[in-house]
Amino acid sequence: MSQKFSDGLKITPCKSRSSKSGAVCSFGMSETERDKDEEKYAKHLVQNYTHRDIGELLGFAKPATTAGQKAAELKTDFISDLMERILAGEKLATKRGLDSSLLVQFARKIGKWTKVGSSLKSEKPLYEYFSNFALFVAQCLKSKTASKTSDIARLILPAERTDYKPDDSNDSRRIDVGLAMHSINASVNWVSLNSYADMLCIAEAKKSRALDKDALAQLFLYSVNIYMRQPNRRYVWGLTICADEVYACLMLNDGFFVSPAMRISEPGGRKMLISWLVQWSMCPEDRLGYDPTMCRVPNSDDADVGGSNSGKVDDKRYTIDCYDDKSQETTTYITKRTIMSADDMLGRHTRCFVATRHSGSGTESSANEVVIKDAWSPAKHPPLEDPRDEIKLLRKIHDTFEQDTPDHIYPNMLAGSHVRLDQKDKSAIDTTDAIFNAAGVDRIDPSSDPGTTSAWKHQPLRAHRRIAMSPVGHSIKTVQNEAELIIVLVEAMNCYSSVLSQCGVLHRDISTNNILVVRDGENKIPRGLLIDFDFAVNVDTHERSARPERSGTMPFMSIANILNLDTPRTALDDWESLLYVVCWLATVGITSSHRVPDAELGKKPIKYWRIGSPEEIAIAKRTHMHSDDIFQSNIVEKFCAQYKLLPRFAIALHKALFGNSNCPGALLGLKVYGGDSSDDDDDDIFNGNSGDSGNKPTGGPNDPLVKRNAHVDEILANLEKVLGKFKRKAIAVL
Repeated sequence: MSQKFSDGLKITPCKSRSSKSGAVCSFGMSETERDKDEEKYAKHLVQNYTHRDIGELLGFAKPATTAGQKAAELKTDFISDLMERILAGEKLATKRGLDSSLLVQFARKIGKWTKVGSSLKSEKPLYEYFSNFALFVAQCLKSKTASKTSDIARLILPAERTDYKPDDSNDSRRIDVGLAMHSINASVNWVSLNSYADMLCIAEAKKSRALDKDALAQLFLYSVNIYMRQPNRRYVWGLTICADEVYACLMLNDGFFVSPAMRISEPGGRKMLISWLVQWSMCPEDRLGYDPTMCRVPNSDDADVGGSNSGKVDDKRYTIDCYDDKSQETTTYITKRTIMSADDMLGRHTRCFVATRHSGSGTESSANEVVIKDAWSPAKHPPLEDPRDEIKLLRKIHDTFEQDTPDHIYPNMLAGSHVRLDQKDKSAIDTTDAIFNAAGVDRIDPSSDPGTTSAWKHQPLRAHRRIAMSPVGHSIKTVQNEAELIIVLVEAMNCYSSVLSQCGVLHRDISTNNILVVRDGENKIPRGLLIDFDFAVNVDTHERSARPERSGTMPFMSIANILNLDTPRTALDDWESLLYVVCWLATVGITSSHRVPDAELGKKPIKYWRIGSPEEIAIAKRTHMHSDDIFQSNIVEKFCAQYKLLPRFAIALHKALFGNSNCPGALLGLKVYGGDSSDDDDDDIFNGNSGDSGNKPTGGPNDPLVKRNAHVDEILANLEKVLGKFKRKAIAVL
């Protein structure tokens, strides 16, 4: 298997994957290979996560009030009747505020659309047909004869360009039609729409009804860019146009819902598409997928951002309301830089920003920067009582370390809560249930019997959580050399150990994204900050283990974690992840000047840590970790040639994890750990447990990854010694 997922397999709650350039999962791939991989992934989403013919889907976009819903029905009836009369050739009397000649002009293209049948030679005419349909509806809504215009929140207008690449796209793909929101006072016409950041949704066209699945796959490929460029999107809508059939699609974190076909050749189909456009024009913005607690700042590219260390500032900035459930106060921040964007259709859609308090003066200081994390995390019901809530865990860490301040830095939560939306004169927690309930639909827990008619309602519960914290860190890619990297990793793992031993919190997701670099000054030694406790769990401070559950970022997950072995998860799983992080960065290159070309990376054995099914990835890791000889020849010898400390650091970590004489190796039923270490002066770390008598066969139930849990304390003591020794070496180099 060459894909980064297994067909039909849902790895939950593992992190979603992305092949975008620079992402972990794009390792060793050319742009062409990334494109092919993403296209295969999109088809996987269509096959495994898409629910068709959802009659209740229109309810997700309905106006919030009964009066608004009735008004939407009346407007739909009026526009549908008007369209049918014009298509039938009836001449309309001129009415106040209604430009009959313009409607007739739009209707000519709509009339052609009604006659295309199940296929046509090219999809290109569909761009114009659909755009004219949208303009017809907008013109009617704007007119006085469509009853009151005061209940129209916006006009939905098509882009003047079609079949084009948006300016903020990071790939070469071209969308067919973009739709944008404009004021009810705007002129009804095609609009300038050059970026994903300004799109309401995308309409993807295909020349045949039979290509409806291909249209959906393309829609998913393009719509991820809306998530990336619009951090205030909770979910995304889209349309597919397949000859004379149109489908509306709602894209949530764990599933995609598609409406029944709207056949433009039939009056009923035309009326249904009118109804969609009317409701999108009238419903509250949160039902279009926007987050009302996060608002884009007008003309934010002209804002004055102070401070010499502020770095590059985003050209589109947002105000973010952060409520704290302990103080019950709301603080409004304004974003300065985006650290992380949502880059997948599935999953938590985590966004992280550097921000400052919003003063309202237009001038922001860099003196009190914070990091804001916004994510849709898996949750237990009810969310406020979920023991795995990251907010609860960070507050526990804060309270513990406030009493006994450690030597290392740690994520200090300043505010944290579930995002709350105002609905029907009351505040409600923003969850999957809230999205369903607004449509009058009850979500069903996936553990229930899926049945047949309501399988689409079986969706996991997610809760929208937001945290403001300090200090502000930067990507691990900002280290300047291997010595800095080792220091940052050691500090982050010191934090990890303190959080586990003093707070009873097991992190369970050590990865390149979750360790940041913090610099107090230009010439000071950097510090490492461990972040993202979304997969963390409370554990007994004595047992220090958690029940088996697959979680984390695939290339860095421990073997037992990948295979979901029936053995407790311990700190050793996270330390194993640290080893994989070291190997990954040492192979890829830790700075831009060291970065290895994709073509060369694709030839290295470490690539098998990210491609294939979980079982295939686990086999690759078992093989590479089994002995020091195999590890060094397959992994360490492929590190960037200029690194001197990192190979020794990786070998020492590997020896501590897989060279213990009581549970050596990683494979079943083979002779294991042997051979000489290339760094003999590290032998003193292991107190004789470096594998001297380690050529023992393992097999059957005696999996070394299970057996090592009986020797956790001994192995952890050796790992701590490795950290101390190599931190001293790294500081000496600096």
